[in-house]
Amino acid sequence: GIAGQNVKTDAANIATLETLADIAKQRNAARLEKMRANLDKLEKRAADIMEKGPNMTASDRIELLQLVNVAYHSSGKIETISSIDSCAACAFCEKMRKAAERNCLLICGYCYAAADAWKEAAYRRHNLNARILSNVLFTEAELATLNIPTFKARINEDGDVINETHARNLVRIFKTHEYVNFGFWYKNVPAVAAGLKAENITTRADRPKNVRFVQSSLLIGTPAASAWFTDVVFTVYPDAETTENAIERGAYECNGRKCKECGFNCYNASKNIMPGVQHVAEVLRCSATMRARIMAAYVDSKKDMED
Repeated sequence: GIAGQNVKTDAANIATLETLADIAKQRNAARLEKMRANLDKLEKRAADIMEKGPNMTASDRIELLQLVNVAYHSSGKIETISSIDSCAACAFCEKMRKAAERNCLLICGYCYAAADAWKEAAYRRHNLNARILSNVLFTEAELATLNIPTFKARINEDGDVINETHARNLVRIFKTHEYVNFGFWYKNVPAVAAGLKAENITTRADRPKNVRFVQSSLLIGTPAASAWFTDVVFTVYPDAETTENAIERGAYECNGRKCKECGFNCYNASKNIMPGVQHVAEVLRCSATMRARIMAAYVDSKKDMED
């Protein structure tokens, strides 16, 4: 009867869906295999060139630089912006995450770059960026060949400044891409300071004019003491109330908005002429259970400071 026909139809539909699911799995597996093979090839080529050390030819150096990934973001928070990222597996980041195991107020304990390490392609490309830019100091002429396809670019959406060489390469990228407004994020202040000094940048007036230096606060709810070269101190707060309090005290509201929705505040280098350091506030994105734990630690830390 009709009931029997429906059962047969349902069984046929289920079989079709299972077949389509199997086909999708096979295609995804093939894509993953192809992606890994391509990444293996890129990493091996970079290693072969870097192994030459001082014997690298001019063409070797340009080829190595072209292996640096400049990502274009067509969606998400930094939509329409390019980024040059490094790896959250660097020594500084690993040290800070280890410290965060003992102090839940250290923002590095909530590193989304480390959490996203499962995104294999991005993780490996960022790691390759880090190895190249932190080990080989390129000339300005070489770095001028790096293609940045947008008028705004973020440094370190993932990762941080690794060492002096990395910082020097970034400074030279700023100088050779004057048409780009850069938002330069960092927590590793000593590495940035060393790179600036090595590039003979010793005053704010010496800095490239197309960069906003954005220093991320290490402690949740506690703005960092700004370095002499910092334009913006970006602080994550434990809940909505503490974030609103910071905004009432004059901090600029971020709160996870797309950068284009707030006028690209952290990329607008023309704001650097304003006196003092700008503070930006964002609320921590986490579970309710985690937020309760962080708030308790935050309240205790403020009590200790008062005592």
